Amino acid sequence: MEHIRRKRRSNKEIEDTIIEVATQSIIEKGFNGITATGIMQKASIEPVQFYRRYNDLNGFIDEYVKRFDYWFSDVAKSYSNINDDKEQYKKIICGLLDSLLDNKIMQQLLVWELTEHNPTSRRTAQLRELHTLPLCSKYSKIFEESDIDIVAISAFLIGGIYYLVLHKDLSTFSGIDLNKKGDKERLYKAINQLSEILFSSIYPSKETVEIAKKMKADNISTDKIMEYTNLSEELINSL
Repeated sequence: MEHIRRKRRSNKEIEDTIIEVATQSIIEKGFNGITATGIMQKASIEPVQFYRRYNDLNGFIDEYVKRFDYWFSDVAKSYSNINDDKEQYKKIICGLLDSLLDNKIMQQLLVWELTEHNPTSRRTAQLRELHTLPLCSKYSKIFEESDIDIVAISAFLIGGIYYLVLHKDLSTFSGIDLNKKGDKERLYKAINQLSEILFSSIYPSKETVEIAKKMKADNISTDKIMEYTNLSEELINSL
């Protein structure tokens, strides 16, 4: 019988296959469940083809997770064209929930960072923190004249999203099941409601502004309008 030679794969095809089988293994077993031998077997490659590219399994993981270093900042950038600060904040937090729910690898990466303390897991966690700093700086400046610690509150929100997503297949949390569309919508609504409360401290409602206009028209003093509406003197003078 004539021997059928296997088609020789290009370097790119081999690399794509390695990434593909690793991705599937990580989704199924997590980062702790993958091995260099398992990747080689599933990718149908010789050890030399793997070790020519990576020093070891840790070297492969380090290169693999680099594609997720910018995950958080990519979510934020996707809403950078929104000029309304409050709406942008809502979209970023809701978008973070959406993105994490859809990204099984990112979920596994977060679990791995929590369970494995090594140079790669520390790097990915620290880089994600680094990419949040410009956003923290922006909203800190927006809220600097208020008593709202927007960074601390956002940390609670984002940490809560991480936990709820990672916990969703174990049990409900406070009766919320993120596998149900209705419960996911409840979280979106809660994010929007909290955002409205937070931003109301710096952006007065239209109703409050209208009341201030009426008071000003009746020659009520600026000090009294400020006392009753919590609006700034500058805003009242501009009405």
